[in-house]
Amino acid sequence: MANMGQEDFDARIKRIKNPRNNSYYDPDLGMHVPKRVTRVKAVKPPSQSSQAMSAILVSMVIGGAAMFCAQVVRVRYLGMTGGNSAVTFSDLLIGLWMVLLFSALMKRRQLLGRFGQIAGLCLMLVAGHNFVWKWPDLMAKIYTPEYVAEIKSTTTAGSILFQGNVFSF
Repeated sequence: MANMGQEDFDARIKRIKNPRNNSYYDPDLGMHVPKRVTRVKAVKPPSQSSQAMSAILVSMVIGGAAMFCAQVVRVRYLGMTGGNSAVTFSDLLIGLWMVLLFSALMKRRQLLGRFGQIAGLCLMLVAGHNFVWKWPDLMAKIYTPEYVAEIKSTTTAGSILFQGNVFSF
């Protein structure tokens, strides 16, 4: 009898060590037991402050891109240039619509992200004309050459433009 138990044990070990098996059937447990179980690795969660900062930065980029698109629509398709309140209102209106569109597409609709999007929108509204000074040829293709000439004649590089008033630093 004792010898029979040893043969059962050896047969079970042989089934376990068979390289073709991913699991083996244990008759005592009445179930398949996996041969290899991966270790649980300790994963350090990202800190809350870095998550919040990256969420705000990504949201600010979304807001800036939305305002850039709004300004392209205003200049290229609506033909509105200058520094009056109608231009600012149309930029804000189209920009807010673009922010809602981009944030829905990128699934960035949290409250903290909305603040970042509005901040990016406002930052691009007042300082977006500096792209014209950085890349005038490319911006002439994106906007219009007339708009680039107008921006270069009315502003300076590194300035802030708010409702037609230029604040140079």
